[in-house]
Amino acid sequence: MTRTRTRTSMSSLWSIILLLLALSAALCVRRTAADTDAATSGSSGDTDPDASRRARAAATVAELLSVHNAARQAVGVPPLVWSAEIAAYAKDFAQKRRGDCAPRRSPLFYFGENIVVGKGRHLNATALAAPWLEEGKWYDYETNSCAAPPGAGCLRYTQVVWRDTKEVGCARIVCDSGDTLLVCDYFPPGNYGTGRPY
Repeated sequence: MTRTRTRTSMSSLWSIILLLLALSAALCVRRTAADTDAATSGSSGDTDPDASRRARAAATVAELLSVHNAARQAVGVPPLVWSAEIAAYAKDFAQKRRGDCAPRRSPLFYFGENIVVGKGRHLNATALAAPWLEEGKWYDYETNSCAAPPGAGCLRYTQVVWRDTKEVGCARIVCDSGDTLLVCDYFPPGNYGTGRPY
């Protein structure tokens, strides 16, 4: 009889423990769902410290796409879409250039690439990409040639408007010098073969 009572007591105890664990798990799930809803809807009383950073990043992405796609629209090629994966690669490479802020080409030739360094830390994407687009004035479509002065070229412009390029991802950082580095990578890459860019 004692064994039966002990088994019954142990069984009751385990039932209570399992019930408490189930209730605790249910409360955690509800709390997590509520936290997720509040974070995504912005209805929480707490302010999201990263919301401002994410908003600035989204505005920069929109501006970079706008700059590229306005140039592409002007020559009649389809717009580019943003690639977070390509942007992550560009960011990784840009971070490696933080110390010297040198506009050197990355070692991965799987992408097309444009790099520019702007003086100062408060340059927007439009100002940074302007030198790439200005190269368009030297490009002659009829002869598929570039009449740029010595030390200049058209390759950054032709990469922006390359007809077969579909995706772009960029990173903008402030270097240790206080200047701004913008790296944009493109897929598929442009400036290959002898064909016209558009």
